[in-house]
Amino acid sequence: MSGRSIPALLVALLLGGSTACGAGPTGEPATSVSPKAHRTIVVATPDPLPRGVHLSFIQQRIDEGTRRSQVRVINGNDRPVHVRSVGVDWAGYPLRLHRVDYDVPGQQIVDLRYFLPRADCSVAAGRAPIHGVALTRGGNVRQPMAADGRRFLHRIWRTECAARRIARTVSVRYGDTWTLEGSGPRSVLHGTLVLTRRRGDEPIAVAQVEGSVLFDLSTAGDTVLPRGAERAAVPIDIGTGGRCDAHARGQSTQTFLFRAFLTLGDTDPVGRLVVPTRRQQARLLAFLDQACGDNSQ
Repeated sequence: MSGRSIPALLVALLLGGSTACGAGPTGEPATSVSPKAHRTIVVATPDPLPRGVHLSFIQQRIDEGTRRSQVRVINGNDRPVHVRSVGVDWAGYPLRLHRVDYDVPGQQIVDLRYFLPRADCSVAAGRAPIHGVALTRGGNVRQPMAADGRRFLHRIWRTECAARRIARTVSVRYGDTWTLEGSGPRSVLHGTLVLTRRRGDEPIAVAQVEGSVLFDLSTAGDTVLPRGAERAAVPIDIGTGGRCDAHARGQSTQTFLFRAFLTLGDTDPVGRLVVPTRRQQARLLAFLDQACGDNSQ
């Protein structure tokens, strides 16, 4: 078994109940997510793997924007390794061990489910070294995280911390004035996305807006809340995307889960859910009825 022993404190965290289901101080699961919602993934394995047990980190595309992720266990030995718990030991994501109880076969790579805790967004935390952790039946592993795992973790950490900064800085909603242009499938509903500053004075930009299967959203003018300004109304256009069939309308489960991608200063764009109010949803459905006409039957 490669790596050095985990300090007694980490073992105490595991045995003392850190893997029990429950809620942490932020109301998030302390260590566990439903295996039905998040399964272990066996990865295609190059031949041969380097000897020893090695750890990395990954997040599948389907899990982006959530705390669901995976600790990658690379078993280069010939015998299986029974992994009891996995974790990430980094100040940016303070250690929480996640119980998995999984036999990783010899010469295989397996991604074991892991639930990231709330990030520590301090500069010092972001610069701290990152280690992967695995408690196994044959011994414990704690080793510097592989480079690809560090890249994943830093990207997720930056995104989470930027999203928090933006949420503290600006509120976002749709304006209540809507103007219809045209009729039928090519008609457009003009509206606004209202940005109201809460703190700070950095410029805030709407990099992109994203609709749903039934509604196309796009920006249509100035997209920036300028430095020091308290409020801006960003013009947006809404179309139907041509999805007027009864199947699309009847099966849509995320009709109004619209997103705005915001930047604060020089941050990368961060997606933020901006759901229309019930009154605005009724206006949008009326627009959809008008645009689709008899085609919705």
